[in-house]
Amino acid sequence: MSVTLISNNILQFNTNTLEDVRKEFNLHDPGMMEQTIDILYDWCQKQDHFVKKDFPRDYLERFIIYAKGSLEKAKLRIDRLCTMRTMAPNLFEKSNAKNDFPDLRDFYINVFMPKLTEDNYRIHVAKMMTKNITPSGFLKTYQHAAIMCEYITVYDYAQGFYSIMDLSDVNMADVLTNMNLADFRNNINLFTECYGFRIAGIFIISTSKMIDAFVKILKQIVSDKIAQRINVFKTVTSLHEFLPKELLPEDFGGDQKSLCELYDEMNEEMSTEKHVAHMKEMQLTCTNENLRQSGRFDEEYLGMPGSFKLLSVD
Repeated sequence: MSVTLISNNILQFNTNTLEDVRKEFNLHDPGMMEQTIDILYDWCQKQDHFVKKDFPRDYLERFIIYAKGSLEKAKLRIDRLCTMRTMAPNLFEKSNAKNDFPDLRDFYINVFMPKLTEDNYRIHVAKMMTKNITPSGFLKTYQHAAIMCEYITVYDYAQGFYSIMDLSDVNMADVLTNMNLADFRNNINLFTECYGFRIAGIFIISTSKMIDAFVKILKQIVSDKIAQRINVFKTVTSLHEFLPKELLPEDFGGDQKSLCELYDEMNEEMSTEKHVAHMKEMQLTCTNENLRQSGRFDEEYLGMPGSFKLLSVD
């Protein structure tokens, strides 16, 4: 059964997105994707430490796409995601983006832009909205991000992502002081190492002299490849040299709706009865570590919650 991409006001697709993305990873031949999903599905069924083994086929296909067609990477990321749910359950406690986070909009906005680039990359935007930075506020942003990651995995079909982090309106000293480094690491790993979203570039907007300390922390979390794709700008207009204006929000001089409008619309979509039910179902996709094959929980999981990999701040 083939995936059907349905454009809405939250996620829109190019005319040939499905075919073009599959072709990029040599999965476009008739029957090739179905065969690959079969292998991944059968593998999941054989994992004794998975509490829930039945993943939707469309869901598995996204893991294959984000792994560039590599079954081994897709397996590892599904395992990491299930492990993260077990070892950092506080990130996955919420299921309703609208009702569970009524005030988050005033603290932090996190959205994916509706339109894809011509080569099927999607733009992600995160913006700190307040100077009143608190540890509890950060935790809510990570919990909200977990709901968003699930939504993207269920409904999107992007080749990769560009991520914008707008920190221009906050005191970076307050950010660094109130940010729990373990939770921040887990949040970044959720995007890159668990769901496996392919990051083509990270654009940070800030004029703070302390932004270098934040970037140093971020580079310790992400891979060397992603670390080389981190750019720091002083103004949002600098983004126009790298990303099409017609795909950016009006807050950044673009043609799309404002971040607040996009956030509200996306929250509505992520709070439907269907998606809330999906979120609650996926809370079961954790692990029983007592049943994991010995020797499997090794250096692959360094950086996962519960490990002793430390981050250096200074």
